[in-house]
Formats: sequence, C-alpha cells, structure tokens
Amino acid sequence: MILGIDLGGSKSVAVARDGERSVRAEGGPANPSALPLDNVREVLHAMLRDLAIAERPDAIVLGAAGISRPGVAAALEASLRELYPHARIICTSDLEIALRAATPTGDGAVLVVGTGSGVYGESGEQRVALGGGGYLLGDEGAGFALGGAAARLLLRSYEGRAPRDPWLSQIERALDCSDRETLFSAIYRTPVPVAPIAALAPLVLAAADTGERSAVKIVQGAALELADLVRALLRRLDALQRPFSLALCGGLVRKNSLLTFLFETRLSNEAPFLTIQKFAGEPVEGALVLAERANAKR
Repeated sequence: MILGIDLGGSKSVAVARDGERSVRAEGGPANPSALPLDNVREVLHAMLRDLAIAERPDAIVLGAAGISRPGVAAALEASLRELYPHARIICTSDLEIALRAATPTGDGAVLVVGTGSGVYGESGEQRVALGGGGYLLGDEGAGFALGGAAARLLLRSYEGRAPRDPWLSQIERALDCSDRETLFSAIYRTPVPVAPIAALAPLVLAAADTGERSAVKIVQGAALELADLVRALLRRLDALQRPFSLALCGGLVRKNSLLTFLFETRLSNEAPFLTIQKFAGEPVEGALVLAERANAKR
C-alpha cells in the first residue's frame, strides 16, 4: 500500500492506494507558510484518522507548500513516523507532486496557481523551484494577491479614492461588509486571513472576463507576474528557446480565462517552443506517483 498526501492552502487531501483500491480523505487548509505547525499536524492527523486504513503503508509521500521552512519537513516526517514507523517517508514540496501529477515522468515544468503561486521544473539533473514565498514574501499573481487587490480596491472606493465599480458588490457579499469599518472587521477577524482573502480571487477573474476595467487591471498585473516567474525558471533550465512543456495546475488556471490568455500571450513571444497544458487533475496523484517509485526502491 502507498499513501499520498497534499497539504494545501485551501484544502488538503490524502489518498491511500493498494492496487486498484483507493481510499480518500479531505481536510482543511494546512499550509505551513500560513498556519502554525500544530494546526498543520492537526489537519494531517484528522485526515489519516478519516482514512481508517487497517494496513500499514509501505511508502508515503507528503507534499506541502512551505516545506522548505526550517524544521517543517522534519516535523511532518516525525508525525508520520509515529504512526507508520516502518514506511519509507518522503516530505517534499507541493510543486514537485504537482509536476508528477501532470507529467509522471521525464523533463517538464509546472506552474501552480491557487492560494499561492510557484513554479518547478526538471531538466536532466537540474531541479529548480521558484516562487512559493508565501503571502508575506511572494505568491504573486495567485489567489491571495488577487483577493487582496480586490479588498484594497473596495477600501479605496469606500474612502472616495477609487470609483465604485458594480462588481465590487460581489466582494462585499463575500466578505459580508458594507463600509470601511465592517470591511476591517471582515479582514482582521482572524490573525492570518489567507484563505478568506484568496477565496475572493474567482470573483476578480469573473469580473475581468466580463470586461470590468478595474478587475481587468488587477488580472493584467497577475498575468505579468506569473509570466515573469515562468520565464525566470525557463532561463535557469536553458529552455526559453527549445521545446519544453509546462503544466498549469491549480483552481485559478484550470480553464481558459483572461488570466490564462494574457499569461500565455506574453510567454508565446519569449518562449516560442513552449507547450502549455492545463491540468485538471489533483496534485495528490503526483504524490502517489512518487510513493510508487519510492516503494519500488525498497
């Protein structure tokens, strides 16, 4: 039996697989970049309890944003080791499992755009990850950045520093606010409101797709940030001017939108041989691919 785990910024997933049989459990946000490690472990343990598997997995791969923070990988591995002392355990980045979900073998790259953003690529022996700095240091162009831009625009409209665009009423409904004071209450009711702010992103994308100018401006900036991130990766991999593949992964880039159109248009001029695919699957499948490999090496 193998076990794949994806600890995400909006939700988390664990899947145990034994041949053709799979068992699945879901949990809440568990991004170590945004949440205390105790909270992350709580989500992890709750999912493992929900799996209720009697067998002991032979190999486990866990992918998480923020895994490179000091002590995070070791702490999560220790939590798993307590339950499964004899399993082969690998804790890696959410970007690596996303790549192997979209491209199980061979060279390629993946751009993950969900609550946060990051890009990861492999070419021969090269392994490069960029972005993924979390809500304080980066994650440009992703859900938290888009939602934050919308909330700031709403505040400016309340204060008379920006026009009152019709689509902002959707942001008000999502946050349950109607003025400056209730907006502050909605945003600051939790210490680190990453998930509720990122949840505004689909509203921004929908408004931009209908031509709302202020939303379009926000999305244009996001597309530039994402394209810059990918361009930097391709340059590091020496893949700007040669055939290479890029998978788009995450809820904000699963389907065509103004964001994906602007992103792809910018990259087409700078990386003319790049093949872009939108991946509609789940990163946890990549964790299972890596777990299967790890099990084969036992």
